Amino acid sequence: MRLSLSRISVIVISLALIPVVAPIHAQNLPATPHTPDLLGIYPGMPMNLARAMLQKHSSQVNVQTNAQPEIGFSMNIPDPRNRDQINVFLTRAPNAPAVWMIQRSQNFDPGSPMSQSALLTALRQKYGKETLTWDRGGGGLYLYWIFDQSGHLLTSADQGLQGCSGNSFVNYIRTGPPQSPNTIEQSCFRSFFAVTAMLNRRDAQLLEAYTVELVNMPYAVRVATVTMNANNAAADQAKRNQLNKANQKKPVF
Repeated sequence: MRLSLSRISVIVISLALIPVVAPIHAQNLPATPHTPDLLGIYPGMPMNLARAMLQKHSSQVNVQTNAQPEIGFSMNIPDPRNRDQINVFLTRAPNAPAVWMIQRSQNFDPGSPMSQSALLTALRQKYGKETLTWDRGGGGLYLYWIFDQSGHLLTSADQGLQGCSGNSFVNYIRTGPPQSPNTIEQSCFRSFFAVTAMLNRRDAQLLEAYTVELVNMPYAVRVATVTMNANNAAADQAKRNQLNKANQKKPVF
């Protein structure tokens, strides 16, 4: 069949008007936000990626699998003048192993201290201006950078969140959150996504030690609930299996 020149022109123009859609893999898709992080490790980060990221912290010391299941792996740099300890806490099955909390502590030899100013400058360069500050006296100073669940730093927050700590949830990650959380726990479980710096001060200028903790408590509650439900279901099934076997042991009279 022969087409006239005018018909061919119409077809060409029509094809030119069809929008060209780029393949998905060629598009610059927005990355999932991973803010904040501690040493490049963030809550929700898969275990293998987090372990590789931690190894970048030292070319001399290897990442170690921790004997405590609640602490997935760690790195201990045993410099007597500046002991550096990093612990990475992982979710439990049936969740895929992922980070829910990271802690870093440094302890300083009296002859090689770190100044409070140096630490706070580094933290503020990394995270911004702290949301809350709590001077507990006796050399203890706590600073909180609190984020919403999108990872955006909050300029203000409920003072009650100063009672939150990832350490308080370590056992719950295995057993599930308490059935009747108290008022502070309710607030922590609902909204405590934070970096906490705990300073042990020698005096107004120098530090003896510090610990920085990054935890996403709402995320930890969700994954701990999955673990709890799976454990409860397994326990219920074990009881049913035991009862079925017990029912089969009928005596003969």
